[in-house]
Amino acid sequence: MYISKLHLRSFGKFIHKKIYFENKFNIVYGENEAGKSTVHNFMEAMLYGFDDTEEGEQRFNKYKPWNSNLYKGTLGLKDTNDEKYLISKDFLLGTSQVFFNVSDDQEVKEEEILNPGEHFFNMNKISFSNTVSVRQLGNKTEKELAAELKNKIINLSKTRDESISIDRIFQRLNSIKEEAGNENDDKTLLGQYSLRLKELNEARENSINAKRQVMFLAMEKKKIKNKIQEINIRIDELKKELSDYEYSKEKEILLKAEPIKKEIEELNKKLLSFKEEDIIKYSEGDYKEAVAIENTLKSMYKQDRTLSDATEEKEDELFNSINDISNKIGNEFDIDRINADYNVYKENNAKINELKEKIAAGQENIKNTNADEIDKLIDSYNDVEDINRKTETVNIFLDDKNYNKMKSFRRAQILSGFLWVITGAGAAFGTWWYKLLITGYINTYYQVPWTENIIAGSITAVIGIMILIIIKPFLTKAKSAKNEIESMECEFADHTINLRNLNNSKDEIIKKSGCESFDEMTEMFGRMVTEKKLYEEKMKLIHYDEDSLDALTNENNEIINNLKKSMLSLNLDRISDENINTANEAYIRKDAVKDQIDKLSKDIEQLKNEISKLDKEISFEEKRLNMILKSNDFEDLDSFKKSVEINKEYAELINDRNYKENMLQNILGEYNFDELAQKLSNFELSEVKPVDKQEYSLKIYKLNEEKTRLSEDINNILKEIQEIENSNRTLAEIEEEIDFYENKTFAFKNKIKIAEITSEKIRKISDSIKGDFMPLLKKSISDNFSYLTSRRYSDVIIDEDMNITVAEEVNKQRNIELESLSGGTLDQLYLSLRIGLSSILSGNQNIPLIFDDSFVQYDGKRLRNSLEMLAKESERRQVILFTCQEREAEFAKSLNIKFNYIKL
Repeated sequence: MYISKLHLRSFGKFIHKKIYFENKFNIVYGENEAGKSTVHNFMEAMLYGFDDTEEGEQRFNKYKPWNSNLYKGTLGLKDTNDEKYLISKDFLLGTSQVFFNVSDDQEVKEEEILNPGEHFFNMNKISFSNTVSVRQLGNKTEKELAAELKNKIINLSKTRDESISIDRIFQRLNSIKEEAGNENDDKTLLGQYSLRLKELNEARENSINAKRQVMFLAMEKKKIKNKIQEINIRIDELKKELSDYEYSKEKEILLKAEPIKKEIEELNKKLLSFKEEDIIKYSEGDYKEAVAIENTLKSMYKQDRTLSDATEEKEDELFNSINDISNKIGNEFDIDRINADYNVYKENNAKINELKEKIAAGQENIKNTNADEIDKLIDSYNDVEDINRKTETVNIFLDDKNYNKMKSFRRAQILSGFLWVITGAGAAFGTWWYKLLITGYINTYYQVPWTENIIAGSITAVIGIMILIIIKPFLTKAKSAKNEIESMECEFADHTINLRNLNNSKDEIIKKSGCESFDEMTEMFGRMVTEKKLYEEKMKLIHYDEDSLDALTNENNEIINNLKKSMLSLNLDRISDENINTANEAYIRKDAVKDQIDKLSKDIEQLKNEISKLDKEISFEEKRLNMILKSNDFEDLDSFKKSVEINKEYAELINDRNYKENMLQNILGEYNFDELAQKLSNFELSEVKPVDKQEYSLKIYKLNEEKTRLSEDINNILKEIQEIENSNRTLAEIEEEIDFYENKTFAFKNKIKIAEITSEKIRKISDSIKGDFMPLLKKSISDNFSYLTSRRYSDVIIDEDMNITVAEEVNKQRNIELESLSGGTLDQLYLSLRIGLSSILSGNQNIPLIFDDSFVQYDGKRLRNSLEMLAKESERRQVILFTCQEREAEFAKSLNIKFNYIKL
């Protein structure tokens, strides 16, 4: 994977600036302020964006264009298969799209990926800045450079991150534990908090007891006030009677008595309207006490609801804590094994994905190889070869030497037979010619001509028979030769047809194979055999990778089953980073959750005890109320109130009537109203019976004394309440302060526990990194440093105490401290560290290397070695070198290094 092009559509000082890179050595030259840093930061921002930190915000604002409303750009990538990818970012909107298969003949796939660098390079921003993006150490003294470089190597050996110091982390964790202290040490914060909580718990108990005491005193105070109120009513009544009697005049007795008499009659009418069963006797004190108890119960009910709500809230918290997955972690739960299995699972997944990609790449590599076509061509070639062999055999059978011999033999036999036939014919002709010559003889025997004819005929017959006998073998041989010739001609025709068919089949096979001739097919056969061997070798590698993939998959399935069993115990149904983190967090806080459960259980028990006490008090008051109601024959307080109101009204009427009657009686004295009216009908009333003023005054005086005594009792109660309230804090304040110190104590204890767990985990991780990662890093640094220094320094040595030295090639026994090296040599060591680290952390992937003015302090020799090293590095991955000097390009030309030159 390499960066193919940049399009700074609107970034910093650049507007629509395009830069094209090649998958080799690229040198980007620009003078100061030409925009090298802008281009470098653009690449990093396109891959990873800006951090959500103050520094990231400053960089965001620094490169925000002044003369454009846009703030965006694109970055092109290519992989080894020339697959194209395009990253597009809008920094103002915070959007990031990646376009896959960016070519003319494929469908473009779009996906939103916020961190393309992690997606394509499998490396986060910190690792990218620590490895791929290489800057010089800076303008410092040799000692400062050596110290900084030593710290980077030490941090890498322990944390795989040059910016993280494990020692500073341990110091910070120890300071956290020291700051919290111990509960048993009063001089520490935890000890002081523990002592304060003890004091507050005692104060809370005292406050609760004081509150109950104040409640009882308040009830007593209410009872006394009710008695005072009754006394005031009685005093008012006495004063009124005394006043009526004191200011009455004899002559107004009758006039006063008449309206009173009418009022008494009206009152009697009203009293007659009351039903007899509604008028009952009750205790006024019981009624007042019942009302007071009712008010007390309302207050208690309210307090009971408050305590019940608090109990329900605590029970909900307890339920949540009990159902917290941390509470489900048992002693057999091994979080270290789970984390180790999960790490192996992720590593196996990475290897599986790598094998899948490798298998896919291998299959992609051979997908254009059609094994069936190759086998088909090889089979066709073998068929042609077989036809050639058959053709040679048929050609042997088509040899015409025997055929010609047989025809000559037949012709010889026919000629011999023909000659014998000619000879026999000549002999027969001679016989008959001889007979004609002796015509006289014939004529003589004309009368008996048969004798000559018989003789001639007989001779002719004998000659014919002899000729037949002689030529019969010749005819037989000629006939046999003819049959043989005909047979040979049939076979020849068959072989000719077979040969023609073979040639046609051969031509057809050659034509189907796409060749013009057998020689071309032979040449193609050789290529196909070679290609088939390569194909079979690649298939063997793919099968080997598939077997490895199956083995890793089986191992991962076993790990998945183990992880699922562990995760299901926590009701976590998926294996993911989130659930593993959840399990770790649950494991960390399991003790805290158990402590929380214990605390909530105690709080709930305490609240229930308070509710129980309050319920007992409520039950006591309710029983008192029921006793009062039953003693007065009432089912509930409402009916009691209603009856009291009726009785009060009736009593008021009775009292009013009695009062009127008393008044009337007081006015009339010993006289009867009717008698007095009849007696005084003819004259004016002149005498009234006198009232005993001394007796009334004595009653009033005694009532006032009792009221004074009761008022003093109320004052004493108020003083006692005030003293109790002054000597005790409110329960809410105490509870609030207890919660404050308990939260503080829990926070400090949690910090200590987290610090201890963190220290142990970091120590294990650091030891693991030191054991696995450091040897690889040391070897990589040593190899690169030796090459850069022209073998002057052979090795970089890091002992167990993390003392870092370098060894000279000429004197390997001599170890040189980093502080003794020059700034340029330290820069070379720093470059060796970065290149080695980038290869290790990236898993030796072909990730580009970016250098930003990294060789400013190098002399000519060092620069030459560095450029040669980067040229070799560019053979396997892209190298981009930003420089403000032209000597890098000049040296590269002198060393015949091929590079792509870009001038800003």
